[in-house]
Amino acid sequence: MKTHHEDLGSELTKRVIAAAIAVHREFGPGLDEADYERALHLELVAMGIEHECQVPLPLIYKGTKLDCGYRMDLVVVGWLLLELKAVEKLHPLHEAQLITYMRLARLKLGLLMNFGSLVLRDGIVRRANSSARESKLYAPGAEFQSMDELSREVMDAAFEAQHVLGTGLLRSAYEAALAHELTLRGLKVEQRLPVNLLYREQLIPSAKELPITVEGRLMASCVCAKTIEPLLLARQKSLLSASGAETGLCLNFHAPTLAVEVRRISKQIQN
Repeated sequence: MKTHHEDLGSELTKRVIAAAIAVHREFGPGLDEADYERALHLELVAMGIEHECQVPLPLIYKGTKLDCGYRMDLVVVGWLLLELKAVEKLHPLHEAQLITYMRLARLKLGLLMNFGSLVLRDGIVRRANSSARESKLYAPGAEFQSMDELSREVMDAAFEAQHVLGTGLLRSAYEAALAHELTLRGLKVEQRLPVNLLYREQLIPSAKELPITVEGRLMASCVCAKTIEPLLLARQKSLLSASGAETGLCLNFHAPTLAVEVRRISKQIQN
């Protein structure tokens, strides 16, 4: 039986990093992520390192499989996750994604590799999967105390969804989790309702869809951004104006804590 040391300085991680450096030395920065993945796959095969590419990662939320699974770039010998990027500079969100994938897949160690770096060693982040997760308490600011009961319930459900999933996933994952969480709480949830646009009393066919409508009265927009910029908020307000909802919440699930990145929107006033 093969044995290995599942720590940050293990012989296997050194060999994997050496393989990645060989690929980067050959191609340098500037190619697409998929190009580096294929080349790294070939290098790992040549080195006799067991691995899988594009490994499915189903998204399970409180025992229910959501319709928005993911794929991990490479998994080496069943315990080391490799997430590849080809960007000018790594963002903290990339590291959050790596940690979230490791936790969801129950993998012990992860390497985030940015092949867009001038020197690959400068673009490698190593992280171990700790079984102990920090518990963040939901502590909204005083401005949310004036929210109506439905808005507070949606906010609480959104915080729960972010706490369970973590950060770094796609918008579709948070939409599915939030909709499921709200349904578990006994609320009526509708998704992907068509947008009805009227101009000069004429209906304009539109491919746009509403994100989440709760109890027919509140539109919940899940966004994944560095911060909620005015333009992003204006877009959500446009959707709200075309819906039958009375008010809305714009929720940024890529914020470190959702409590500081939520905005209320209405058809009359934009906060």
